[in-house]
Amino acid sequence: MNAPERIKTTKCKQCRAPFIKFRMEQKTCLDPECLVKQGRIEATKRQAREARAQRAETKARLLELKPLQYWLKRAEKAVNAFIRERDRDQPCISCGTHDASEWHAGHWISVGASSALRYDPANIHKQCHQCNWFEGGRSSDYEARLPARIGQEEFDRIKFARRERKWTREECQAIEAEFRAKLKGLMNG
Repeated sequence: MNAPERIKTTKCKQCRAPFIKFRMEQKTCLDPECLVKQGRIEATKRQAREARAQRAETKARLLELKPLQYWLKRAEKAVNAFIRERDRDQPCISCGTHDASEWHAGHWISVGASSALRYDPANIHKQCHQCNWFEGGRSSDYEARLPARIGQEEFDRIKFARRERKWTREECQAIEAEFRAKLKGLMNG
């Protein structure tokens, strides 16, 4: 003799009473109060999803309207953070000090003199606040110490590199992503 087949019941999401599903997507029993409560919950969730999607779309459209200068600064900020972490144990490239109240990422060939070298890590090294801001970068001392850090071949490449470059928004976004990933790798490794 076979045992009678048991009918599977599910608990109502609202009143927690057991019920038999008539449809796969049914979440509550057929009590009108439970149906209304569940309907309100689902409507609220749907509105929240739509609001999140709308905010994401608005944010994306606002980012598209940002000027190129915004993206240049974001990329530079990411590169500078990477340089400060990369050279954490190094002294100031210009004066050789290990004690400074604030560290910068100083360019040997300035951004104004060469936009093409703006994000080149071989052109940027840790520099103390005093040298970078108040002493104009001390480029002669910087130049004297640079070949020892990066090698003569790289030094010559930077010295004779093309000077002008027009950066695009997409390039800046790629540079920012690349250097954020490199920074994360340095901090984790």
